[in-house]
Amino acid sequence: MKFWLYTALRFLLFGIAFFITLFFTDSLIFALVVGLVAGFALTYLFTPKLRRDASEDLVRALDSRRRNKTAMDDADAEDAFTEGRFAEAEDLEQHTKGEQNGVEDSK
Repeated sequence: MKFWLYTALRFLLFGIAFFITLFFTDSLIFALVVGLVAGFALTYLFTPKLRRDASEDLVRALDSRRRNKTAMDDADAEDAFTEGRFAEAEDLEQHTKGEQNGVEDSK
C-alpha cells in the first residue's frame, strides 16, 4: 500500500512543478525536466520513511512471486525426473574437444 502512496505523491509533485513551470515559461522540455527533478528531489529529501516502506512493500511483493511454494515443488519434481536423463554441458564439451563440425581433428 505504501508503494502506491509514494508513487501517487511523486506524480502529484511532478504535476505541480510541471504546471507551475509551464505557466511561467513556454518551454515544454524545461517544464518536464523541472517536474522530474522536483518530484524526485522533494520525495527523496522529505519522505525517507515512506520511501523505505514503499521499497519494502515492493521487495515483499516481488519476493512472494518468486518464492511460490507450488512452483518450487514443481521445479524440484522436474529436476528429480530429469536427473541423469540428459548429458551435462561439460561432458559434451569434453567429448567434442578436437572436433570441428563433427570431423575429428587430424593433429
